Amino acid sequence: MIEEVEDFIHHCRVERRLAPLTCSAYERDVSACRAYLDAQGVGSWDEVSPAHLRRFLAAEAERRPAPASQARTVAALKGFFRFLAEGELIDRSPAAVLRTPKKREALPDVLDRHELERLLAAVDRDDVWERHHPGKRERDRLLLALFAFAGLRRSELLGLDWDDVELERRLLRVRHAKGGRHRVVPIHPALVPLLVDYLAIRSPLTEPALFTGVQGRRLSVGIMAATFRRYAREAGVSDRKRVTPHTLRHVFASELLRAGANLRQIQELLGHRHLDSTQRYTRVTAHELRGAVKRLRFGAY
Repeated sequence: MIEEVEDFIHHCRVERRLAPLTCSAYERDVSACRAYLDAQGVGSWDEVSPAHLRRFLAAEAERRPAPASQARTVAALKGFFRFLAEGELIDRSPAAVLRTPKKREALPDVLDRHELERLLAAVDRDDVWERHHPGKRERDRLLLALFAFAGLRRSELLGLDWDDVELERRLLRVRHAKGGRHRVVPIHPALVPLLVDYLAIRSPLTEPALFTGVQGRRLSVGIMAATFRRYAREAGVSDRKRVTPHTLRHVFASELLRAGANLRQIQELLGHRHLDSTQRYTRVTAHELRGAVKRLRFGAY
């Protein structure tokens, strides 16, 4: 039963071109289901029934109660058993009858401008790190600024190469976007001097990756996440808010909205396939709504 899981993940990576993190999550979910079925004495995929899958999902819900996690597990199972059915490894998918839990539409935390300034300024403080490596400050300053002024996902940022940066045209090519989609993002003027400073400290460029670690290899997800958490904690912006690199993506979208961009433009810059995804990233305050109503004009009234 392991071989079918490996074939499915290969199918997700190569044919469906899903994001690496999505493929890893699907692999964990389907492998967990396989281990559960094995413990229940199920020896092959064609023996699996909807009842087996429902019992597995009930056990998973106790361990991971978040609706988003449950929804992703259902999506993984639906995709996996559909893959088996299309390959004629089973007669029909037992996951077809599973219902996807509804996600709670909670508003994401967004940093205000003062909080964002504190976060970006934390890079220049000498008390954040005990050890100081050459080029680290320039790297981290650019890393945080790209999250805030380009709205990149963490996988997109870590996948950037120097060839993706066109300083003369002020364009950033995002080739490792979610779902295999490519897009081009204009480089904010504030990013230009940061890119120039980092380019000077990184020369000669023997590694194509834009962001590298101390050892000179492409920066890993773990090191980037730990670095971001350290700056957020030291800047005091994570005391009452859940602040992640994705938070700055929310900030980017909200600032674009305030600057007059429409949702279709924001959708293109964020690389969303559907407009519904874009709407979650934009927060409109009651003060802004009152201001919009005051600006209404009805004829000669």
